Parts: sequence; structure tokens; C-alpha cells
Amino acid sequence: MSYRISDTYDAIDQAMRLLRRSMKGMPQRYRYMKHYDELRRQVAVLLILLEEATPWMEETARAKKATTVAKKMFEAAG
Repeated sequence: MSYRISDTYDAIDQAMRLLRRSMKGMPQRYRYMKHYDELRRQVAVLLILLEEATPWMEETARAKKATTVAKKMFEAAG
């Protein structure tokens, strides 16, 4: 499950790099810098939350797999 989170993390990082490059070539970019800075802060929070969620998602996937295995074993025994 964590590979999905890391793919999402990488895609967001790539999009933010593209946005930064686009902002550098924009005429009168000072008008949009406040919005850009706010977006960067919010995306940084999102990326931190994604990093924090990764171990939890791995545990959830392991728990689901263990439950599935236990159900199969129970059905086979019954």
C-alpha cells in the first residue's frame, strides 16, 4: 500500500517543481506570489501527512491480509 503513497508523494513533488519553474517565467509574477506561497505551505502539510500515514497504511494492509488468511484457514477447517 505504501508504494501508492510514495507514488502520490513523488507526483505532488514533481507538480510543485513544474509550478515553480512556470512561476519563474511568468511576467508580473509578484501578483501571484502570495497564492503560490500559501499553496506551497498547504502542500508541505499534505506531504507531511502522507509521510505520517505510510506506516499506518502498511499496518492496515498487513492486518487485512492476516484476516483474509485466517478466514481461509477457518473455512478450510470447518
